[in-house]
Amino acid sequence: MRNEEREATRLFELESELVPLRVAATVAYFHVTDSMRQVTSEDGLAEIVHLVAIALSTVAPIRRADGAALTDAELHKIFYRPLGQPGPKPDLEAFVIRRADLKSAMATLKEARVVFGRSE
Repeated sequence: MRNEEREATRLFELESELVPLRVAATVAYFHVTDSMRQVTSEDGLAEIVHLVAIALSTVAPIRRADGAALTDAELHKIFYRPLGQPGPKPDLEAFVIRRADLKSAMATLKEARVVFGRSE
């Protein structure tokens, strides 16, 4: 029983681990996007990662590096701006997502892609 308890504790710790949002958005992009439609360049990926971060924020809590969850108002201020309004993209390095939340978010986004998107 002792080994089972240790394994359960280890899994809990892994699921609670905070993943940098830039890394999480990159992983999510490749997990959710059909391989035939994925970008093939670093520049292309850099352009789309912030959009994937926005998608993640709609289905999972995004947190500051200290682990505090962002409110809806904070998310809106950080990630959204009116169309045509120039401005810098958010610094994704300042944010994290729990590993368990990332896994759940990727499953949700992949399911949405299958239901609403094309799988060509």
